Amino acid sequence: MAVKGTISYRFTKVTAQMAAAVIVVGVTFFYVAQPEIRWFIPGAIVAFIGEALRIWAAGHLRKNKMLTTTGPYAYVKNPLYLGTFLITLGAGAMAKNVLIILAGFVWMFIYYVPYKKKQENRKLSNNFGDAWVEYDKAVPAYFPRRRPYAGHGSNGWSFDVLKENSEHETAVSVFLGFMVLLYMLVR
Repeated sequence: MAVKGTISYRFTKVTAQMAAAVIVVGVTFFYVAQPEIRWFIPGAIVAFIGEALRIWAAGHLRKNKMLTTTGPYAYVKNPLYLGTFLITLGAGAMAKNVLIILAGFVWMFIYYVPYKKKQENRKLSNNFGDAWVEYDKAVPAYFPRRRPYAGHGSNGWSFDVLKENSEHETAVSVFLGFMVLLYMLVR
């Protein structure tokens, strides 16, 4: 059994479906992206906001240890999904391709969100019981509330927690995607 944090452990997380999706997305971007500065800059801003939201959320998320209700989780139940959506939307805009944006919407709302929500709701309900039920009712899934959740905890953001959640790797991937699109823009 691979030890968490090692390269061999990371390879156990890679599925054939995930590898195929990365290849399809990469090839699609290579062939259909037509970056243009007036699309690229707003898209980059949206993608940056999405990754910043994911970094903020991942630094608060203590998976399976406690019900996370601090940071962005005090305002929105699924800040990681929201961040991923913003990155996808931003990448589509940077690529100046409506098909990529539409594919992002379809992927996000037909596959990713329903799959993750079903999987995570069951686990959170089993792990945290009534605390989860109360939080689930009080905090919106995707559109942040104005005021923080009244029952939000006191744990703060932590770089160690961010690393434990592997968000630094996601940030590097987003940055590399940005650099590829920037290269395509200036070539």
